[in-house]
Amino acid sequence: MRGTWMKSTVLLLGMTLAGGALLAQQATPPAAPQAPEAATQSATGTGGALQLTVDQKKQLRELRMSARDQAAIIRNDQTLNEEQKQAKLKELHASTRAQMKAVLTPAQQTEFAERRAAHQAKVAAKLGLTPDQQSKLKDLFVSNRQQREAVLTNASLTNEQKQAQLIQLRQANKAQLATILTPDQLEKFQQMRKAHRHSGQS
Repeated sequence: MRGTWMKSTVLLLGMTLAGGALLAQQATPPAAPQAPEAATQSATGTGGALQLTVDQKKQLRELRMSARDQAAIIRNDQTLNEEQKQAKLKELHASTRAQMKAVLTPAQQTEFAERRAAHQAKVAAKLGLTPDQQSKLKDLFVSNRQQREAVLTNASLTNEQKQAQLIQLRQANKAQLATILTPDQLEKFQQMRKAHRHSGQS
């Protein structure tokens, strides 16, 4: 249970603070397939604010599904080495992001970027994060995504070995997170995460 909490904590913190959304520029190649998906979910989740049309929502949803399928195909392509896979994933990310951007009007793009930035600032303020903490959390998120991707795409490992390594990775990240956030910040974030999960289910 704690491992699951840790995974969700790092991922949500990373998505919030590293800006893994539609117009984010910091996404690393290993994280590429997730960025378009996160972008679509964020965009469709704020349809009222962005005033997305039914057609726009449909296009974004289809782009997300297509990107996810293509990423899975690339990851499981045994004819490609790791470097080639990462190059193709990076290319997929750039292509999908451009297509998603084209779906939104200039005004919607601006609104989306502004709301994302405001949300990042709001989370940081609620947790009382210092600039140093925010920087460290971004680094932790990127490192976690890279390490997870390396494990998941390692064809020499069995599923059991991958699971064991992912558990070790979550434990290591949990320890690192505890050195960045104070106990009070961890508790506050857990409450925010629960509220976010419940609102998403409603």
